[in-house]
Amino acid sequence: MDKFIVINNPKECCGCAACLNICPKDAIGMIEDEAGFIYPKVDTDLCINCGMCKSVCTFNEKSSGGDPEPKVYAGVINDRGILGNSSSGGVFSALANAVLQKGGVVFGAAWDEDLSLSHIAVRSGKELERLRGSKYVQSSVGTTYREAKALLDAGEYVCYSGTPCQISGLKAYLKKDYDNLLAIDIICHGVPSLRMLKDDLRYVSGKNPGDLSDVKFRDKSYGWGVKGSIITENKKMKYNAGTSPYYFYFLKGEVYRESCYNCRFPSEKRQGDITLGDYWGIRQELIKSLGDVDPDLGISCILVNSKKGEEWLERAKGSLSLAASDLSSVKKKNGQLTEHSKPLPEHKELLDGYIKDGYSSFTKGYKKHTKDHIVRGIKNMIPAKAKRKINDIISKP
Repeated sequence: MDKFIVINNPKECCGCAACLNICPKDAIGMIEDEAGFIYPKVDTDLCINCGMCKSVCTFNEKSSGGDPEPKVYAGVINDRGILGNSSSGGVFSALANAVLQKGGVVFGAAWDEDLSLSHIAVRSGKELERLRGSKYVQSSVGTTYREAKALLDAGEYVCYSGTPCQISGLKAYLKKDYDNLLAIDIICHGVPSLRMLKDDLRYVSGKNPGDLSDVKFRDKSYGWGVKGSIITENKKMKYNAGTSPYYFYFLKGEVYRESCYNCRFPSEKRQGDITLGDYWGIRQELIKSLGDVDPDLGISCILVNSKKGEEWLERAKGSLSLAASDLSSVKKKNGQLTEHSKPLPEHKELLDGYIKDGYSSFTKGYKKHTKDHIVRGIKNMIPAKAKRKINDIISKP
């Protein structure tokens, strides 16, 4: 019987690439399927049937994560420049800088020149700018698990950030915990394919992705929320659910890879030493305890899942405003902490249409949602402060 990995059901592979990294013969590549989602493919001419790729495939295992009762905080970085370029409260940058200050290396997702998304390693605060901000698409980790292991074995500090499945893949590849590793996972909804995103960028901007200067899914110039921008050399255009079919269907949860609807990682026992996300629905009382912060610039929720996580947060404290909170408060507006996304009625129709007809299937479906666009537009007109007051009233016991 063949010992190499074969994916017969797309629900059973998250694309974490642990198998690619562990292969001693480099016999595995991550290949796109008909919708652009990446899956491992084995070159049988190179494969030696060692079985190592199967040994690190942990996506379908119900193994545990961190502390089921993490310490929870609301947090905001004190540097307003960094905060303005972060998606929520900028806590990732504070933690990453703490690692850099120890001479360490930080891994995270960054746009390439053609607006592909790949994990890279950075060693300076300037380079760290590339890792800031939410990217609502699956990144390619490439061989960064190998790079991280080499650094860890050499005694260097490493911060590795990613989705829960990527952090799980890293840990499966490493096969042991390292005292000098800080693993940070995010509260994740799910990931569409890079091909879908690039098709959408062409549709919205009228340009090839490589001709764009930048894409921001969360642009703070519009406030803290889910409003982004596409930037060219001399123009900035809005990029959100009102202008982009991709963005609209991402927020609805309709266009994720199949494994996202079968994900085992939405759990209170997290994969990272620290879990980061947006503190949506934060109450005014907790905002006040943060001190002199502007909530319209973004606030992070922080789940500290291990002793290492506590130690690194302590090192980063000097650059943060923190307030103790609780898990139940965070979960109210972050359902992905305990439950994976569900495929909604349009999911199969959109996916089948995309495979058959390309991006036109997204644009056709998008135009049918006029009512949704109007409702979202009205909601966006309500000031953030008014929304928080309404939320406080609703949240009162």
